[in-house]
Amino acid sequence: MKSSIKKGAKFLLYKILFPLCYHLGALRKRKEKAVFIELQGLELSSNFKEIWNELEKAHRDITNQEQSIVPVVFFLKYKKNDLGYYGRCFRLLWEISDAAYLFLNDSCNVLGAFKLRKGSKLIQLWHACGAFKKWGFSIADAEYGESREEMIKYPYHKNYTFVTVSSKTVAWAYAEAFGIPIEKIEPLGISRTDRYFDSEFIEKTKQRFFQRYPKGKKVILYAPTFRKERINAESPVELDYELLYRELGTEYLFIEKRHPFVRSSLVPPKGLEDFVFCEEEFSVEELLCVADLLITDYSSVMFDYSLFERPILFFAYDLNQYYDERGFYYNYKEFVPGRIVSTTKEAAEEIHQLQENETIRQEAIEKVKKFRQSFMASCDGNATKRIISEMTKG
Repeated sequence: MKSSIKKGAKFLLYKILFPLCYHLGALRKRKEKAVFIELQGLELSSNFKEIWNELEKAHRDITNQEQSIVPVVFFLKYKKNDLGYYGRCFRLLWEISDAAYLFLNDSCNVLGAFKLRKGSKLIQLWHACGAFKKWGFSIADAEYGESREEMIKYPYHKNYTFVTVSSKTVAWAYAEAFGIPIEKIEPLGISRTDRYFDSEFIEKTKQRFFQRYPKGKKVILYAPTFRKERINAESPVELDYELLYRELGTEYLFIEKRHPFVRSSLVPPKGLEDFVFCEEEFSVEELLCVADLLITDYSSVMFDYSLFERPILFFAYDLNQYYDERGFYYNYKEFVPGRIVSTTKEAAEEIHQLQENETIRQEAIEKVKKFRQSFMASCDGNATKRIISEMTKG
């Protein structure tokens, strides 16, 4: 009975009420307005900032502002079992119904509940670079994925005008995951990666970082993806910092940056307060600028970091389990641009080798360079300009 009520309510919302709200709003004249839709946080994410800044600057500089594109942000704030979310959905639909441009950086089936009005464009600026862990239709009916039947009945991605990706190499994976024609996948680059080519941004980040942390040490960034599901996400705790300290000594500085879905913070082991830090003030993009080495696992952060052409180490202690639960678009062991370790002891040994053996270090860097050329070819500091140019065509 309860299940039938839920199904009926979902049908009523997505097939009748949401489309009705949007199409009533679409009776209004379309405005030169760009709505950035934030699904999770309460501030404009890095996925949107570069394009937002360009549009806002253009709006300020144009004399006749009625002809410029006005950027607007809407915080949808999805939370499981939050009835207020549906009220925000209706407000969102009214907000976007007269907008010329819509921006997403994640999946949202509310935006697939109706046919987009003629002349409006929906641009998906997916939050991750490259293609690594499977998602969407690629894991439909799998343990981690949703029901294919439900995804077809309540589509997420049907209205995309185009999707931006980091390289032509990965276009096929996005077409498969979104269930859309590959012609809609545009290798224009990822807008937020333009910051990595901004020397002023990098220099200011380094100055801020070393005002807080001691200079003269090798900075190692540990940025793993989360475990479990979004609502109860956890960060892995298998990396043994006490062992790392014994093996590596005081010349290293470890920064752990937990996934945004993880709410808990790392408490450094007693006596290691000057060796390991759980960083919350700096964004992961900022930390990548200062890190001498990245340690990750199955996170797409490796794509971003490859732009710096520095070594990457993969701490994949639960690889077989993760393979079974989620799956990858490529063979993990052949794909990742760095050594794979499964214990802290092995990680410490690899860090030693990268520091002390120049041949091994150069081999590691060359592997990252090849990876970058293949999977990040469109990220060159000009992605934002290309995306805006494509968006305003016709």
